[in-house]
Amino acid sequence: MKVPRLEHPERYAGLYVVDFGDTTGVGYTAEEVAMLLESEAYAHVQVYRMHRACPDGTLELKGVPRERFLAEAGLLFYRPEMPPARADYEALRRLAEAAPPPCRARLFLGVLPSQVRLPYVVGLAYPAEYDEDVSRWMLEADVSIGEVADGGIGRLETIQRQARIVDSAQLVAAAGRRSRSRREVLASVGRAIQRGA
Repeated sequence: MKVPRLEHPERYAGLYVVDFGDTTGVGYTAEEVAMLLESEAYAHVQVYRMHRACPDGTLELKGVPRERFLAEAGLLFYRPEMPPARADYEALRRLAEAAPPPCRARLFLGVLPSQVRLPYVVGLAYPAEYDEDVSRWMLEADVSIGEVADGGIGRLETIQRQARIVDSAQLVAAAGRRSRSRREVLASVGRAIQRGA
């Protein structure tokens, strides 16, 4: 695999390199990689996450399995009463407006069956490959909500099945990390550098 030389390579950390076999594309978001993998023509590609990109052009890449891009993960925060759960929901919504998350995400407020100890849940659902990025975003913002927190792929699926959703909002990614449309992504295959990062 031949990776093109990048101007300002440090801006590409957290994005993806896609090896198409005969060409390589640099600068995809996880959502864009998922679009490629869902298409029959590109289901075979190899994908690498750029964990670190140094100013001298050195890249630290890590292979990512196909399944990781096709799953959704989540962070969940529980409360015993609705008013503090609503406050948690609004706090995350305001945070996303002031400092957008690293990827598109869906924020929701739900009510679980009444026999559970903490029946009100605020959830943040996002592409699973962004787990580390979303956690870092919340840590950097010093988010402290819910009495109990958990998350993951399986837990999100369970809560989505059990909870009655009373409110939800689509959160938009930070400007430099917004995904393009499927049409744009497929039309740009063959370009070595996918975005100016």
